[in-house]
Amino acid sequence: MRPNKLNTRLAVVALAVAAAFVLFSQSAMAKKRALPAPALLSQTVELPAGDDVFPDRPGAETADRNCLSCHSVDMVLNQPALPRETWAGEIEKMRSVYKAAVDPGDIDAILDYLTAIRGESRRSWR
Repeated sequence: MRPNKLNTRLAVVALAVAAAFVLFSQSAMAKKRALPAPALLSQTVELPAGDDVFPDRPGAETADRNCLSCHSVDMVLNQPALPRETWAGEIEKMRSVYKAAVDPGDIDAILDYLTAIRGESRRSWR
């Protein structure tokens, strides 16, 4: 059985279309790869000086030294009153997840301080 001329022509046209598609796709991908990387420019941001410190109580200086490098006083003071165990978990999260450079020797003082100013039994702090 001989293939008829129409089927042969359709096959040739389909093959030509497929070849053109492949060549066009490769050409478009090559152009995308050839684009230069965008230039990144450094920016300088001036932040306002923060002179707030925690309310004066035992452990305030330790909290200032360890917490204020990342948090504002208001951010901490506006947290809900939490039980001691929750504050302990928050301190551990700061150290392990966020890699806060909290001196292990300061943890108990910070925990005592946070519990004193924002512990569950303490509803006001100023």
